[in-house]
Amino acid sequence: MKRWLRLLLFFLPALSLAQQPVPAPAASLPAQASIEFSFDWPQGIPWQSYSITTDSEGKTHFSGIPHPDESNDTDSVQQDFTMSEANRQKIFELAQKLDYFQRDYDSHLKHVAFTGKKTLQYKSPQLSGSTSYNYTQNADVDELTRIFLAIATTIDFGRKLAFQYRFDKLGMSQRLTELDEMYTGHRAEELSIIAPILRKIANDPNMMNISQQTARRLLHNINQPVSAAQTPGSQ
Repeated sequence: MKRWLRLLLFFLPALSLAQQPVPAPAASLPAQASIEFSFDWPQGIPWQSYSITTDSEGKTHFSGIPHPDESNDTDSVQQDFTMSEANRQKIFELAQKLDYFQRDYDSHLKHVAFTGKKTLQYKSPQLSGSTSYNYTQNADVDELTRIFLAIATTIDFGRKLAFQYRFDKLGMSQRLTELDEMYTGHRAEELSIIAPILRKIANDPNMMNISQQTARRLLHNINQPVSAAQTPGSQ
């Protein structure tokens, strides 16, 4: 009897472990939702065509073809950046409000000038939607269009500022004044994309003082440090 009791006590822990449920493997996260805005118009200036795709974490990619009349350059422009939390949240909230673009939002008005084909697309594991338009009377679609057009404007200014920094520093002041006006008028968004070139201008003693001041003001307006030494990760 004692022998059987000792054997039972010996195997009891092993039996207890064998009866414990095996933990289920961690569920994989669903693919992220994304929103894409695309623009297409061969006569479009400064861009003939471009697309901006952002996911639910704000990771964003720009791909565009500039108009040749702007710089005699039609090479594809690629830009990756993280969209600001404010714009990311606004874009996805507007997409939800607009039924994830599953409806027609073009005004279909006659005698409206063509200003380029614009397309909004939403993709997620649950659903997808797409709507194309030239002109819309929907205020929410109009706001989304403004944001994406303003981002494309910022990237265009970044290209031009980089070119002028190398070859036309005397013309820099006018270009920065134009950017300042566009930003004030909400026609340029996500200026953090071009913070590096603004920082170069702001800290270059060979630049005109007015150009340095404008660049510093723009950096201050978007809460970006003027000095490269102040940026995260710098030594």
